[in-house]
Amino acid sequence: MERTIHLYVATAAHYQFALELYLSTMRPYTQELMIWDDGKQRASFAALWNLSEVRIVAVDGIEVGWLQVQESSTEVRLLQFFIAPDRQGKGIGTEVLRELLAAWRATAKPVFLTVLKNNPARRLYERFGFSAVGDTGMKYEMTLIT
Repeated sequence: MERTIHLYVATAAHYQFALELYLSTMRPYTQELMIWDDGKQRASFAALWNLSEVRIVAVDGIEVGWLQVQESSTEVRLLQFFIAPDRQGKGIGTEVLRELLAAWRATAKPVFLTVLKNNPARRLYERFGFSAVGDTGMKYEMTLIT
């Protein structure tokens, strides 16, 4: 079955979509590592949200995820990357990450990210060549030299 995946610039109207996806995706993993505090998670999300860095992931015109990337003259940081739980395991994240990495390789900048230690997304990053370079207690800091 052929599908079309697009990334497009987020608008302020996507804030609630991104927040709800963040909360529903992160809660199960976070609760295994610490006590979940909904208010703190919402405040943390609000502090990190930077609309100019956010892209929406759509499959056949349906919004199924989002990502946030911070790029400087020396590096790329994948700050957030979420696919809706009911769409995970279908290759969407793989396809999006493949496209992103192809573009980032052209810049020759290292790519950094953090991932909760118990988050299965870590395997996705490792398949693409990311390596753990640090440990913050609950998260691995990972990098890919492009």
